[in-house]
Amino acid sequence: MDEIGKQAVEASIRNMQPVLDDLHRELAGQSVDVVKPRLASEWAKAGGKITDPDLTQWATAISEGRHITLE
Repeated sequence: MDEIGKQAVEASIRNMQPVLDDLHRELAGQSVDVVKPRLASEWAKAGGKITDPDLTQWATAISEGRHITLE
């Protein structure tokens, strides 16, 4: 990956990690049916795209109280 690509990925992580952190704090322990639409909505508001299977996997992780860290 070239330097511009690396910078774009790093910027995306800086933008999207707070979304995941906030959702984890707010929705950990809630059902996947509650987490999944909120995750999709908040992710889109932040300018990202998330589709299945990632959406379901991440919603499940948040539901189970696991923290997601983007790398």
